[in-house]
This record gives sequence, structure tokens and C-alpha cells, in this order.
Amino acid sequence: MRVISQDGTIDVPYDYFSLWMSSGKYKDVEVACIYCRNSSSPISTKLAEYSAEAKAVKAMEMLRDAYVSMPIVMQNVDVSEDVAKEFERLKKFDLMIRADNQPSKVEFINNSIFRFPYDDEIEVVE
Repeated sequence: MRVISQDGTIDVPYDYFSLWMSSGKYKDVEVACIYCRNSSSPISTKLAEYSAEAKAVKAMEMLRDAYVSMPIVMQNVDVSEDVAKEFERLKKFDLMIRADNQPSKVEFINNSIFRFPYDDEIEVVE
């Protein structure tokens, strides 16, 4: 999955960068930022800035939701009874298509893109 900064100028692969949030007050104004850093470099890069810590937390939750929602394609694969039950439960949330008589394969579709939303695009209930 690719992670894009709020302004679209930074594009990083999610699997190779650490992301974290930092918040505080500056001149009585709350600011929360999300940063990323590659493990081979000590330099951090700001990806997003929010007017409240709750908004930054929500943005990080949105990122995680996008990551775990990446599709998996399974064709003609036998699964255990437990996995089949889990698929039935997940049908409520995701799109599932059954295609019979296809070659066997399991494929993870990881070409998803997540752009951090701007401050005014996030609503939080306080």
C-alpha cells in the first residue's frame, strides 16, 4: 500500500516506513502531526497536520482500516471450516465473488493508496 501526505507531495510504501503521531500545544494552539521515518534514516518527515489530537488519531485509524481492507483473491482454494465461517461473517463488510472452475491461486492485492485527509475532512465526536 502507498501512503500519500496531505498535500500529495510525499508518497511512501507503508510496509517500509514507521508512522507515528505527536501532539502538543504551541502558543495555546493544539497541533497534532503524523510523521514517517524509514528505519535506515534518522530523519523524520511530516505527512499530516491536524488541529486536534483526536483528528490525528482518527486519521491513523483510517490508515489502519485502509490497510486491513486490502483485498485478497482466492480461487479454487480449500479452506478450513473455521476460515469458511470467518468468510461468512466478513461478507457483511466486504465484497466477495465466487468463481467456480478457475485455476487455484491466492493473491494479495496491495496496490491500494491512502492519502491523509486534510484537517477539515475529518470529523470527530468529542
